[in-house]
Amino acid sequence: MRRFLVAVLCPLAGLATSPALAQSAADHAAHHPGGAPPASAVGPAARAATVAPKAMPTAPGAGGMMDMMAPSAPAPGAMPATAGCCGAPGQKPFYPSLMDLPALTPQARKLVSDEAHARLGSGAQLISTGQVDLHHALSASDLAAAQIAMSTVREGLSLAGSGAGALQALNNDQPPSRIATTWFTREAGIGDRREMVMDGGFRDLSWFHLLAMIALGVALVAALALHVARLRRISGLVQRLTPVKDGGAPATPADRPGAATPGTPAAAPAPGAKEPVKRPWAGVLRIKAIFDETPTVKTFRLMEPNLGEIPFTFLPGQYATLTSEIDGQKVRRSYTISSSPTQRDYVELTVKREQFGLESRHLHDHAATGDLLEVTAPSGNFFFTGKEAKGIVLIAGGVGVTPMMSVLRSLTDRSYAHDIHFLYAAKTPSELIFREECAYLARRHPKLQVVSIVSDADGQDWTGPVGFMTAEFIAASVDDIADHRIHLCGPLPMMKAVKSALETLKVPPEQVKTEDFAPPKGGPVLDPEPNAPEVNAPEQGGEPKPTGGEPAAGPSAQSSVKFSKSDKSAPLLPDQSVLEAAEAIGVVIDFECRVGTCGRCKVPLSEGVVTMEVEDALSAEEKSGGVILACQAKSVGDLVVDA
Repeated sequence: MRRFLVAVLCPLAGLATSPALAQSAADHAAHHPGGAPPASAVGPAARAATVAPKAMPTAPGAGGMMDMMAPSAPAPGAMPATAGCCGAPGQKPFYPSLMDLPALTPQARKLVSDEAHARLGSGAQLISTGQVDLHHALSASDLAAAQIAMSTVREGLSLAGSGAGALQALNNDQPPSRIATTWFTREAGIGDRREMVMDGGFRDLSWFHLLAMIALGVALVAALALHVARLRRISGLVQRLTPVKDGGAPATPADRPGAATPGTPAAAPAPGAKEPVKRPWAGVLRIKAIFDETPTVKTFRLMEPNLGEIPFTFLPGQYATLTSEIDGQKVRRSYTISSSPTQRDYVELTVKREQFGLESRHLHDHAATGDLLEVTAPSGNFFFTGKEAKGIVLIAGGVGVTPMMSVLRSLTDRSYAHDIHFLYAAKTPSELIFREECAYLARRHPKLQVVSIVSDADGQDWTGPVGFMTAEFIAASVDDIADHRIHLCGPLPMMKAVKSALETLKVPPEQVKTEDFAPPKGGPVLDPEPNAPEVNAPEQGGEPKPTGGEPAAGPSAQSSVKFSKSDKSAPLLPDQSVLEAAEAIGVVIDFECRVGTCGRCKVPLSEGVVTMEVEDALSAEEKSGGVILACQAKSVGDLVVDA
């Protein structure tokens, strides 16, 4: 780098001797015939010869470098050799010669000091001469001579500056090579930027610079790795959470569960267009906690596996469907979400262990904290958000309390401004699920009134009413019951009794919304634990409708259903669905919601007559063609089903 600067800058130092400047000196001499040209006309190059410092003598130990700097005798009639700022022609100039000097020995210091003082004197003489010439040129209005005079001054300044710089470098104990480098950078207009000279490459960098560069490189690599990991995680999460259509194709946005909150009115479809299918979210959630509510009831708290928000929204009273592999058999069961939709960190499913419940027994006996569950949610139309009516009466029996708790928690979380009446019936006080929480909520919210009744005090410390959910009990608990909207959920016998009581109290049927939680039906008497599931299905109201022909003459002691494709037959109890009978003997009928709304359990009925309490998933053509919903179809006669 230093030698490169020498090669480039040394020729630039002799620009003062250019032909154009010599021509200007000749023009000036024409104004003074017969006389010697003034000092200003000689020009910087010629004048430098008269004031140039003497060449440095040879220094011991400097090799032949100083011999090269000694001026040779000029030829007869020739002009004296110019020294300029760098030395006379024919010798190695002063500053380039410093590049070859050894370390700053006392003898070298003296040589550099002598040359520097000589340059200071020569530069001062040139400056003085240039000032005089400039004064004469300006008096004579000779602009060309003025330019030459100013050039003389500039050269004097340069010469004096080089000497002063050398002396300053000596005072700082700089080596000769650094003295020369400093002069070259100043003459090139670079200034004092010694940090830019990196002859040693990266060896000239400090440890601080090297460590900073390494730290920045490591930080960049870590940021890139983190970005790639985030992209992979997002891609995996999208694939896992994206619903899949039948056949494996990804669902379109119209097929996915509403990006809006469930229950939000959707835009009306175009005339003649089919309304898009809204499918619930499907994915996995992790069990983070299990709570014992009663000896036979547990609450399972489910959270997103990476502890994010729950990836779906639901309305208070809706349910989720679990899919499990139990003893090599795929089992789907639906359970109401008992937590509030205002809680976005988790959902809770409260499940009673049923004697013949395949999934409920599996959850109670084998599920543990940390397990992953395959979940589809939300589904169901049995919900209450508070916008449907100004005030609500919630009537529940047994495990039918689960949708009511979601409603209670949601309304109290949002400080519902209207009256909330909750009537809850159980067999014994120990079977009152969420008893302490309901009492706590009632104390905190004056608009909430909770009244519980048990059919058997069972010798326990119980001061509340004992008996059944009669018309008298309901009327005494809620004033003007006929003016209220009522949500009813519980076992079928209890619900029938309450419906009868509400009719007695003149409650309009359209004000009563129901959902039943019937326990699973047993199989044959000889099979103590058949594979019959529990039923946690909503009842949409209305009387059962016969399907498939004329009703049978009367119920038999036990009918049967034949599954023609599987070539299997099973007994069919009057209150048992075709799906339950199929599961009892291992006949596979696909299903999902078990409430008559999804349509996954559609099967053709070849012979017999069935009744279905809910048939929302069937079109008019399917009904007339003999298609039934296996989860809803019941019969008092023999059936033949194409499954």
